[in-house]
Amino acid sequence: MSRLPRLFLLLLLLPLAASAGVYRWLDKDGKVHYSDKPPPPEVLKMEERKLRQNVIDTAGQPYAVQKAATDFPVTLYTGPDCGAACNGARALLKKRGVPFSEVSLVTEEAAAAFRKRAGDGPLLVPALGVGTQVLKGFEEGGWNRQLDEASYPKFASPGAAKPQAAPVAPAGDKAEPKK
Repeated sequence: MSRLPRLFLLLLLLPLAASAGVYRWLDKDGKVHYSDKPPPPEVLKMEERKLRQNVIDTAGQPYAVQKAATDFPVTLYTGPDCGAACNGARALLKKRGVPFSEVSLVTEEAAAAFRKRAGDGPLLVPALGVGTQVLKGFEEGGWNRQLDEASYPKFASPGAAKPQAAPVAPAGDKAEPKK
């Protein structure tokens, strides 16, 4: 048989396989039966169940990113005059597929909460909080090393949900990472 008739036959049989269902019925003794073939005609109570495709949801973040985000949550600290440095910091986190929260240090309360976490000294933004560590100022190599140590991937996984910055946390509140 040549290829064309085989292909045609396969295409004819394909809808039959796709529409296959599972039959469930009770026999006269009350025993439940499951089969891919219709039940005998004397069966009074029968259910036909259509099988759905087996689909695994891959729309979320990969497990490694979820684990890193749980163990070492990332916070990006920004300020009103941050400009290009903050944009570069955001771009780095998005390129790596890192879920992060963003806190704007615009109030004295937010600045006090930042100093409590990062230690006294100037409010140098952007700053990166990874777990308990805080890096002040944007230096791509240092930020990459810190994210590597926390087991974040070097690049976002293709097809994974794109990380977005969580809404800016109100002053003094702890920001939660977006998952």
